[in-house]
Amino acid sequence: MRYRRLGRTNLEVSEISFGAARGNTDNPQQAIETMHAALAAGINFFDTATGYDNGDSERVLGEALRGHPEALVETKYCPYDSYLPGAEYIGTPQALIASAEESLRRLGRDRIDVFLGHGIRSLATLERFLNDGCYEAMLKLREQGKVRFIGISELSEGDGTHQVLQRAVPTGAFDVVMLTVNILLQTAAETVLPLCQQHDVGTVVMMPLNQASKQSGLVSAEAALECVRRHIAVGNLPAEAPYMEETLFDFLQPYSIPEAGLRYVLAQTVDTCCVGMRTPARIASNLRAIDPPYLDAERLARIRALFGRIEVQVR
Repeated sequence: MRYRRLGRTNLEVSEISFGAARGNTDNPQQAIETMHAALAAGINFFDTATGYDNGDSERVLGEALRGHPEALVETKYCPYDSYLPGAEYIGTPQALIASAEESLRRLGRDRIDVFLGHGIRSLATLERFLNDGCYEAMLKLREQGKVRFIGISELSEGDGTHQVLQRAVPTGAFDVVMLTVNILLQTAAETVLPLCQQHDVGTVVMMPLNQASKQSGLVSAEAALECVRRHIAVGNLPAEAPYMEETLFDFLQPYSIPEAGLRYVLAQTVDTCCVGMRTPARIASNLRAIDPPYLDAERLARIRALFGRIEVQVR
């Protein structure tokens, strides 16, 4: 396993990190076995949230990490009434503090390594989060030693050009940001990642496989082609060759689509690539991507030429 510095936190985090996202705890015992396999492979950064599986994600992760104080945990507080782009902002400092306290209880830990405001999706709600007491509550938690570092995650489905993070990073308010970077949404590479480098803000990449499902995403050639068809349908890509061809992704061979997707992310100036993994076999498969230089310049240029114009994420 290789490790990268997480911005000014100075934490050394594994290049591949573990996403304990929604649905990961459908089979709790398998989830624990997979998390143990991740630890054995050298993965030391684990991402979860209060809203994942009604808290079960945190509970199962806490059980899996018992006896592993060296493992780093990132969790989140969502100040909205849902994960939808148009959700109502309902954040309060009291709710944020209560959320962090509940996370500590479920995780069975004395402190949270990285605590994020979850899915900040508009400039207006970013300003509210910074000025309605929520941000001050995060600082208070950090002062109390319950949280080591603070940050925010974006909602790329509602902010594909990362306006929120472009505003937030230069303020110096946040130690870490969680953002979407993948083959089918590359915009952060030019807009956010340079800012994070300039301000020494840690970067945790989410959705490296484009919020993949079996039907659409970067989990297989078929699913990737379906995602391209959806981009064509909404006008993000032209209905012409090579986008209409079954051979569109052949240039990525001999890598599989998911391995190429992870290699693309790791070739960027990011600190860790967070990916959901539900079985030990999937961990072994994902770890094949940690092989510098990840992707050659020719493939990277081809990816940019084909998909660099996309500014809206579709599933």
